[in-house]
Amino acid sequence: MKETVIVTGGSRGIGRSIVELLAGEGYRVRFLYRSNDGAARAVLAAVASAGGEAYAHRCDVADAANVEAFCELVADEPIYGLVHNAAVIWDGHFLLMAPEAWEVVMQTVMTAAYRLTRGCLRPMLRAGRGRIVAVGSLSGMLGHAGQVNYSTAKGGLHAFAKALAREVGRYRITVNTVVPGWIMTDLVAAMPEAKRREAEREIPLGRMGAPLEVARVVSFLLSEQASYITGATIRVDGGVGA
Repeated sequence: MKETVIVTGGSRGIGRSIVELLAGEGYRVRFLYRSNDGAARAVLAAVASAGGEAYAHRCDVADAANVEAFCELVADEPIYGLVHNAAVIWDGHFLLMAPEAWEVVMQTVMTAAYRLTRGCLRPMLRAGRGRIVAVGSLSGMLGHAGQVNYSTAKGGLHAFAKALAREVGRYRITVNTVVPGWIMTDLVAAMPEAKRREAEREIPLGRMGAPLEVARVVSFLLSEQASYITGATIRVDGGVGA
C-alpha cells in the first residue's frame, strides 16, 4: 500500500516541486491549495503524466472549518507524512500593520500547523511511525524589518517543530524544519532583474536556488535514511544564513 503524504501550499513554487517529487517517488500525495484551481490542475496533470498519484484539495488552511473538514476526510487514511509549506506574506512597518495582516499570517503559518498536525498525528500514532516537515524561513531565524508578523510566525513554526519533536519521538515520529533561502519561484522571477542581482551578490554560492533543491531535502527527511534525525533545522540557502 502506498504511504500518504500531505503537503500544504502544494500548487506553486516549492510546494509544487515537493508534490511532484514525492509522487514520482511512489507516495500518494494529497496537497492543499487555497484558490488557484488552474495551478492545482497543472500539478495533477504533471504528476499523472509521470505516472504518480496525487489529489488536490481546495482548502484555506487559515480557516478552521476548512481544516477540520479536510482532517475528517483523511481521518481513517494511513498518513505517513505531513509537510507544512503554506504561507502568506503581508509586509509592512509594525506600527502601521493592520490587525488583519497579523492575524492572516499567523493563522496561515502557525495556527494551520497546529490544527493540521493535531488532525494528522493520530494516524501516525496508530501506525507507530511518521514524518513531519515544516518549511521555515530565514526571516523566522534572523528576523527581517518590515516582516514582524511573518518573522514571528515562521520563528514560532521553528519552535513548534523542535518542541513537538521531543514530544513524539518516542513514537518513532520525526519532526524537522527545512529553511529555504533565495529560491527561484515565480514570485522571485517577477522581481526586477537589478534587485535579483543584488540578492545574488549576498549569497556565498552566487546564485538563487531551485525549488527542486528544497524538495529533495524534504524528500530525504521523509525517508528511512533520515530515521535518526529529528528536531533538526536544515538550511537550503546557498550559505546566506551562515
